[in-house]
Amino acid sequence: MIPLELDNPFWQFSLRVYGTPGVAEECLKVQDEIDADVNVLLYAAWLGATRGIVLEEADLLLIEQAISPWSASVVKPLRGVRRTMKSMPDAADSQVQALRKQVAATELLSEQIEQAFLFRMADGVGRPGSATARGNVYAALGRYGAAATAFPLRKFLGASEAAIGLDIARDPSNGKSNP
Repeated sequence: MIPLELDNPFWQFSLRVYGTPGVAEECLKVQDEIDADVNVLLYAAWLGATRGIVLEEADLLLIEQAISPWSASVVKPLRGVRRTMKSMPDAADSQVQALRKQVAATELLSEQIEQAFLFRMADGVGRPGSATARGNVYAALGRYGAAATAFPLRKFLGASEAAIGLDIARDPSNGKSNP
């Protein structure tokens, strides 16, 4: 088995995108409302924007199968612990805050490992084409049963554009901004 590469181009792309003002809020909304895996959305954007890889339903299923055991058993439980600690009666205690900070760091590492799983499979998923981040992200949203109009992810797509220097937030057929 190929060893995991934690600090990879996909991780760097994700840090740039997620660190953009407003992106975290959009991502957390789709995560909380439709249980979307934000790493899958980032991966879909990265594959389309940087590699021109088109993701189809079978690819999205393969991606989901590859990471769902890790996500369900590690990432989501850590997120649940961190969120629960935030609302506990003693949440303001310095020791509780210190532990919550450690849990948050561990949760972030679990997300980074999940992304390394995805990065490792990048050469074997999708098909070469003229994909865009927008098309792949909306295909991934569809996998979660959501219409693109319900979650336009404007800031997310704009940040993906800025992260790679391409204009993916505009429809190339008419030059107008997409919703």
